[in-house]
Amino acid sequence: MKKYFAWMGAAVIVMALASPSLAQTAWKSWGHLEIVTLLINKPDFGQGGPFLTVMGSATSTGTGTGSGVAPTVLRAGDDNTLRQIAERFRFYLQYGDPKTVRGVIGFEADSTNWGESGWTQSETRDSNPSGRMGVYRTDQPQLEIKWAFIEFVIPNTPVTVTAGLQGFNIGGILFMSNDAPGLTVAANFAPHKVSGYWWRERDVDTLKYNTTDMYGLQYQLSQKLFNVYGYGFYKNGLAGLTNASAVVTNANFMDHPWWLGIGGGYRPGNFDFSGQFIYVGGKQESKVAGVSDKDYSGWIGQLLTAYRIGPGLKVALEGYYATGNDADDPNKIKAWTYPTGTEAVNAMGNDRSIFYFINNDFITYSGIQRFCQSLWYGRANVEYNPFPWLNLNFNYLYFGDTTKGTPSALSVTTGRKVINGEPNAQTYKDEDYVGSELNVIAKIKIYEPLYYNVGFGYFIPGAVFDLYDTAGNKIRSPDNAWSLLTCLRYFF
Repeated sequence: MKKYFAWMGAAVIVMALASPSLAQTAWKSWGHLEIVTLLINKPDFGQGGPFLTVMGSATSTGTGTGSGVAPTVLRAGDDNTLRQIAERFRFYLQYGDPKTVRGVIGFEADSTNWGESGWTQSETRDSNPSGRMGVYRTDQPQLEIKWAFIEFVIPNTPVTVTAGLQGFNIGGILFMSNDAPGLTVAANFAPHKVSGYWWRERDVDTLKYNTTDMYGLQYQLSQKLFNVYGYGFYKNGLAGLTNASAVVTNANFMDHPWWLGIGGGYRPGNFDFSGQFIYVGGKQESKVAGVSDKDYSGWIGQLLTAYRIGPGLKVALEGYYATGNDADDPNKIKAWTYPTGTEAVNAMGNDRSIFYFINNDFITYSGIQRFCQSLWYGRANVEYNPFPWLNLNFNYLYFGDTTKGTPSALSVTTGRKVINGEPNAQTYKDEDYVGSELNVIAKIKIYEPLYYNVGFGYFIPGAVFDLYDTAGNKIRSPDNAWSLLTCLRYFF
């Protein structure tokens, strides 16, 4: 009998996929495939040491590693150049109707580097085999589940419920973008929309309520001329302090930050104004006697003004500020703090940066500054469309550091105080100038679903990257750097 049921089920699926009417009303698929090339000259600015954070982690001995990428030794004065080819594939399948009920499952596969090492038997047994499909002879255990959710409209109401593994995107590039198991309840009273969110970051002991959860509420008003939104989120981190993968790094604290954000846009005539402001408060509460709590007290802001001069030509000015820590006040977290694991910063460079920020139009394997904290920048932009198939973005960015403090003597046990917030910055002198970037980004439409992106960025590093010896003497200043990225993208 089971065999007959299996045959009946298979026949129903084949009919649904083969029948034009059923396929149009019930089944839908979409996705994209991207192949990127990276050529990044002097990611360490010629300074040597732990600068290679572009593809993975960096160690104090000056070697950088990425997933499946052989270590690279960076020596001061060397003309190091990172060369890589990577790939990403995403595929989503939907059955049902978003106006009533639907189920969605999404798959993803990534290649950190074409020609990377294959997974060994012990790795596939003991590790998470992801991010390594670019192996010679392929055939790797690489397909990942990205989404798996049920979404339905409560009958006779404007309320939609989404339950399962899903994407959470709030606050654009400044706040939250990630996939997580959770629940979204949205009430759409156009032009008003109210959404409630809950997602679970960690629960590895079901006998104890030792979880980490995020709760949030957002209001949105969308009109043709303007839009406004506001949101609030609270993290109940009972499991302790965690990293981006929700692995507990310090169980001596409970983590209870909260965020309040507001933003919007106004579009009169040829102008386009937009901005956002977010404040983070709350505290890390100590569970150990004699260890002090740490208060969160940071903020982030962004303002953008764009003016369309005419068909195909637009100019823009943008300002961005994220608070940094005060190294002389270790009991307060004054640096702007993102939600744990957010990938919103992966789009910080979109139409802005090729060298310093990650640019998601070239996947997410480039960018020196990964967390966009403790800095400010000003940006001037010209966007030009000389042909229907070509979009050009010209940018100049000036970066500054917002962390401050008094430099300390070298300590073997505690190291030096963080007085410059940029990754791999020196700690012997508090400096404000991070650097400047000039870039051009071209997006070429070959066909409507096929695009080829090319970006060139030139970076002039500032004094925060000076190289000092342990006695505090400056050895050398950083060298200028550049990157050339390309990405072939097919959407289906």
